[in-house]
Amino acid sequence: MRILYPSDSSKPKTPDDLFAEEFNTASSMGLPVSLFSLEDLAAGTFRARPALAAGEQVLYRGWMLAADRYPTLADAIRAQGACPFTEPDQYTLCHHLPHWYPLIAEWTPPTKVLARGDDFATALRDTGWPGFFVKDFVKSLTTTRGSLADTPEEIAAIVFQIERYRGGIEGGVCIRRREEFVEGTEQRFFVLNGKPFGGSDDAIPEAVSAAAQRIGSPFFSVDVAERSDGALRIVEIGDGQVSDRKHWPAERFVRMLASV
Repeated sequence: MRILYPSDSSKPKTPDDLFAEEFNTASSMGLPVSLFSLEDLAAGTFRARPALAAGEQVLYRGWMLAADRYPTLADAIRAQGACPFTEPDQYTLCHHLPHWYPLIAEWTPPTKVLARGDDFATALRDTGWPGFFVKDFVKSLTTTRGSLADTPEEIAAIVFQIERYRGGIEGGVCIRRREEFVEGTEQRFFVLNGKPFGGSDDAIPEAVSAAAQRIGSPFFSVDVAERSDGALRIVEIGDGQVSDRKHWPAERFVRMLASV
């Protein structure tokens, strides 16, 4: 398997700063790595350095791509005779909350999926939820205001701010029941070919094992956190190719990839 990283926008033979440590670690451990320009891809051209080999599996590790942009990269990889490790439908499965949510609903906060133009206050008024967490299919609001709402009437303003600061709404709007999590307890796990991995030697939680069994994608991340009542909850699923390592040391992460 070859790992494909984005290059620096002005230096095509140098990895993007955010992925340089991982790229250099993978290279030093003998994993095949290549670079490509995201800017060139957006302009309609693709060139990997070194070139992809025919029949080679290629795992992308880079900046998040919208679900409608990822197929362009997958097609570019196939045009070189290689095979994308994650297919577009698998990418969307983990990238968009409404796809993965039904598969693990008992492990994660209850969620309603609405369209951008819906009347949020009316749709949520009878839920009885103690509060709301608002996001589009991918991201929440990370400004000072944040994504938490105490009443349904606040939701529309948060959606407007997400649209303003992110440049649009991806997919639609997800309203999640607000749950209180213990600060500092969030952990990121990865699932690779059905096997869960942690960033340390701690045991794999039952919730992560359940996600590994139910979600049909070759590589994804699982974020869990302890709720105030002690229950461990899944707070997010993401495609592993575009999930950062967080607390994971680069060497541990690359050794996981090398296990494929």
